[in-house]
Amino acid sequence: MTFVAVCGIAALAPAAPAAASPIPFSSATKIVLDRSGGFAGEKTAFVVDRTTVGGAKALRMAGSVKFRWLRSSYQPRNPCCDRYEYKVTVSYRGGYRKTVRTVQGTDAPRVLLDVISEGERVGVRPFGPAPAA
Repeated sequence: MTFVAVCGIAALAPAAPAAASPIPFSSATKIVLDRSGGFAGEKTAFVVDRTTVGGAKALRMAGSVKFRWLRSSYQPRNPCCDRYEYKVTVSYRGGYRKTVRTVQGTDAPRVLLDVISEGERVGVRPFGPAPAA
């Protein structure tokens, strides 16, 4: 009888307010794409956020389930040659972050390559080239 009473009280208890629920790990708010290497050994950064013209597609892809399930790194079997290295850091609503690293020419998932391509295409370069020493 006590068990039935407890179950009845629990069923009538109000649900927790929406603010108490964890914030969903889905809405990408910012992408920082760091690209380094290549023949000249350059270092370039690209930023895509909600104010970036044309950035909605990159943010949507970075917020997708496919992107969120990526491993943290996709590296080539042979690290030779003058290829670009990429570090993609995505910030999500609620303060979550995800970082994925890869190298140009690596067999990485299409969604990662598409986020990199869009980041390079529409991203803003917040930093100029480093001054020559």
